[in-house]
Amino acid sequence: MNRNIQYYTRLYCLLPVVLLAITSCSKFLKEEVFTEYDPATFVQTKEGLNSILNAAYNNMEVTSAMRERMYTFNEFPGDIMWEWGGSFENAATLYMTYNWDAQEGFLSGVWQQYYISIRNANSLLDNVDKAASLPEDVKKQYRAEARFIRAADYYFLWQLFGTVPLVTTTDSLSLSPRRATPEEFNEFLVGEFQAAASDLPVTQPLWGKATRGAAWGLLGEYYLNSRQWQQAADVNKQVMDLKIYKLFTGDIKNMFAVANEQNEEVVFTSPALPTLHGNVYMPHAFPPNYPVQSNWLNYGAQFCIYNSWVKTYNANDKRLQWFLFGYTDLKGVVHDLLNPADAGKAVRCFKYVPDPNAISEAHGNDIPVIRYAEVLLNRAEALNEINGPTSEALDLFNAVRRRAGVPDYTMADVPSKEAFRSLVLQERGWEFVAEGKRRMDLIRQGQLIPRALARGAANAKDYKTLFPIPKSETDANPSLEQNPGYN
Repeated sequence: MNRNIQYYTRLYCLLPVVLLAITSCSKFLKEEVFTEYDPATFVQTKEGLNSILNAAYNNMEVTSAMRERMYTFNEFPGDIMWEWGGSFENAATLYMTYNWDAQEGFLSGVWQQYYISIRNANSLLDNVDKAASLPEDVKKQYRAEARFIRAADYYFLWQLFGTVPLVTTTDSLSLSPRRATPEEFNEFLVGEFQAAASDLPVTQPLWGKATRGAAWGLLGEYYLNSRQWQQAADVNKQVMDLKIYKLFTGDIKNMFAVANEQNEEVVFTSPALPTLHGNVYMPHAFPPNYPVQSNWLNYGAQFCIYNSWVKTYNANDKRLQWFLFGYTDLKGVVHDLLNPADAGKAVRCFKYVPDPNAISEAHGNDIPVIRYAEVLLNRAEALNEINGPTSEALDLFNAVRRRAGVPDYTMADVPSKEAFRSLVLQERGWEFVAEGKRRMDLIRQGQLIPRALARGAANAKDYKTLFPIPKSETDANPSLEQNPGYN
């Protein structure tokens, strides 16, 4: 099926609304209504349920507010990426230097987006059984996808804020829901992902929709980030046992190019098109006066890689092909981006190979949310935390390294649990550079604050492993307790 047709089947559909126009005359104009939907019945039709489901996907996907979700929140506080230039520099600096507070607008925006997605998923779950004309197997898949989306939303919220209020229906809304306890939140999230996985298909006809592997993959990541090691090892093994995923075997330089985005390494993805939910990373990665195509845009805001990080790669690592080390600009000036005195200041990650058919800032490169490489490294890390270094854990670890063309590690290289843990953290940084995973990896291993302090972020405090609940939310809900350390 044509990729554009596939994606456009998931557009956010809005219910028709009849508008009354008021003129300067003393009477209303009478409008003839040709079509009108009854909200009570619309949500019980296949068309209505599809609209609700698509709206839920729309706000859950990473390409919605990609800049904030992947980079502002999850890369800039870490030790690999930084930003300078453009009108975005002031906002980015807040997150690089740990000077954010509860009134920061990006936090409020992402909170609202996730809860809009949750509301839509809840609406579908509240109404799907009323669609008497739909076969039960169709309704079962609707339920499974809605539960997956809702669980993913809550997992992403948890990464940012810790436990949050669990709103699970639109039928009876509380205006002051309390935050779930860690035990309540864990039970709910695990139950939702498992229930979704049991009813989701192994593959989907439409690219980007939830699958069994996607549900288990996100659950496995949650287990790892919540340090539930045995559960993380087990569920990532379930993903492996599906035997439908494998490491990308093509030219690693082009793994994230549009032409290769539907490859067997992708467990779950956030689709992008130049015309809808475009990938906006590359306009931030192009250095000053870079020779872009006429249909591309180059922002003043510059997303950079710390040169000190790039220098930690093995010289033969194929993943170095993801980086731009130099270029000749539009004026013919040659730039060496490893030279901090150069106008470009730092190396850029070109992992998301520029889309030849991009439209302005929007490129069509999909954003992988879970890759098979992560499944392998997740299980390897979990096995190490359970029993220390083992041959199985090392084999999983080396599979990712082998694809990158770098030497295997041996058991002599990992004499202790701590040594293996350190190597995993390093490998994940090399493999998932610019994929929005660094903050959680550092938190899980107790390294976020120490590494921030080491690079000069003096305001990095232990409590800032979580962001503050937006002040607009705590003001509106007196039962919503703020995270410790924030006013």
